[in-house]
Amino acid sequence: MKKLSLICAALMSTVAMSTTAMAQQFKVGYVSLDRLMAESAPAKSARSTLDSQFKSRENALDAKAASIRSKQQAYEKDFPSLTDAKRADREKELAQNMDAFEAERVKFEEDLSSAQNKVLQNLLAQANSVIKAMAEKEGYDLVVQDAVYIKPEYDLTKRVIEQLH
Repeated sequence: MKKLSLICAALMSTVAMSTTAMAQQFKVGYVSLDRLMAESAPAKSARSTLDSQFKSRENALDAKAASIRSKQQAYEKDFPSLTDAKRADREKELAQNMDAFEAERVKFEEDLSSAQNKVLQNLLAQANSVIKAMAEKEGYDLVVQDAVYIKPEYDLTKRVIEQLH
């Protein structure tokens, strides 16, 4: 019985030591995609490009919105003195302007969203390529993008941002 206890104890300590050794060999890293998208040079460049591409359309929409507001205010001011026919004409014109504006605004938002998604996919592909190369080169077993808590020593974000430049 004593011999069996010694054998069990030896096996248990061997298992415990091998588990500890395995845990020490497992290498984990973390990358913050939010920081990559906010701080990396390609992301900043993409934001700047998108801003310049869509700024004129955004300004035109803002001008149309201001024009519609101005026409609405003029209509409300003139309302008491307008005949029924003039009221109907102005209301129809305002409704048409609003419909056209809304359609243009929706198209603008769809185009902007599509362009942003395209840029995001390209940036993610670049980042994933850098992360994968880093993980393979440095022997990482796991690189996560989201976690509740990460020790700073596991954060690879700054290094990935530097390699993306």
